[in-house]
Amino acid sequence: MANFTLFADGTTVSHTANSFERSMAQSLAAQDEAELWFCSNKLLLNKDKTKIMVFSMRGLPGDSDLVGEAKFLGVTLDRRLQWVLHIDSVAGKATKGIYVLRSLSSCVSVAIFKMAYFAVCHSHISYAIPAWGHSSGVHRLFALQRRAVRVVSRLGYRDDCRDTFVKLGILTEPCLYIFENLLFVKRNSNYVTHGDVHEHNTTHKNNLVPPYWRLRRCQDGPGYWAVKFFDVLPEGLKSLPFKDLKV
Repeated sequence: MANFTLFADGTTVSHTANSFERSMAQSLAAQDEAELWFCSNKLLLNKDKTKIMVFSMRGLPGDSDLVGEAKFLGVTLDRRLQWVLHIDSVAGKATKGIYVLRSLSSCVSVAIFKMAYFAVCHSHISYAIPAWGHSSGVHRLFALQRRAVRVVSRLGYRDDCRDTFVKLGILTEPCLYIFENLLFVKRNSNYVTHGDVHEHNTTHKNNLVPPYWRLRRCQDGPGYWAVKFFDVLPEGLKSLPFKDLKV
């Protein structure tokens, strides 16, 4: 059964299958179904922008004929969800942002400088970070973030900037990843606690139960780590409304 995700004028169809052949057959059938619906409603499916992408941790037959990457709502997806291509894209945007900040260094105040940082660097680093912030390449973005913060605070290239993050009120990339995962839990409140599963009065009965994944690789998404991060929060922070936690 296909799942349809709609956003503005974009439509994404997804499904799971236990074989490559079945996956391709279901993809083509879903595309035909979508095209029929478009025609029935006097709409046109843009086939030039329509891509079929198979996600798998294994090698696939006819590998060279398949789409190896695609952009979805501003996030670059690769077929194994290793996020290398997306991090390359974000790193390029952050590098350009640092160049912009250096150009402003002699003509704006620190307050304006900070606003510019959030516009040209921080916005790219934080966008959709719960999905890809666990990947091994994020250290590159953290290095670029530190470089940007040094520019904003007019520090030298090798000066320590740990206190500067605190002074400017800017979350580091690792902290930003954890924070956005916590907000993910608050936005999606349909979680089960250990107390819902059993009646024993245990210490962790109010903790959320993370979803079960057979493979460790599958634990890298926000559905797993968001719960893990949330469970170690003090009870006072767990009970805060979303708007208060976000502040």
